[in-house]
Amino acid sequence: MAKYFDKQTIDALKKQANHIVALRNQAMEQYGVDLLDTDAISSLFIYEIVSQYDPNYNINFSRNGEDAQSKGILIEQKATKVNGPLTKTGKKRKNADIDAVFQFHAMGDLDYPRYLFVARNKDDLSIMRIYDIGAKENTDKVLAHLMTEREAWLERSSKDKKLMKRDIIQLPEKFILENLALPTRLDINGCVILKD
Repeated sequence: MAKYFDKQTIDALKKQANHIVALRNQAMEQYGVDLLDTDAISSLFIYEIVSQYDPNYNINFSRNGEDAQSKGILIEQKATKVNGPLTKTGKKRKNADIDAVFQFHAMGDLDYPRYLFVARNKDDLSIMRIYDIGAKENTDKVLAHLMTEREAWLERSSKDKKLMKRDIIQLPEKFILENLALPTRLDINGCVILKD
């Protein structure tokens, strides 16, 4: 649905955009990091939480390669936005806390020794849940699921080459909760962390 504003509102939005771009340009000049790149800003907020229980955790600001590492172990991070836990009337939303879906490129690197799956509130971008998966038994299950998804994507796209343009495969949060052993539960800054 179209969304138009009057001139005063557009002018106010432009003023706010100028402020955001000025902050972005300052960070670019000082550190060579584009804060408007969603991966960069998302990684900074993930870092704020993960570094509190993993002091060796560090994020990669390069566009290529792993997303992070800790003690030399490479980490793949996937973040997605989900609805908040409550409906507009204040009731608990159905399927809250199990509705995230994490996306990968079917033909991308899928095999990592550690994964961080992050669910962010789409309204305020706060991090609500993190799944920190590094035990071999769990990473093997994640990889097996992703490889099955890759094979299904290859099968579908081999029949219609137009489907190859969108090479997205998914790992549902529900799969994580139903198939992985995550005995450690932490609560940091209102974010629930489940880890192995």
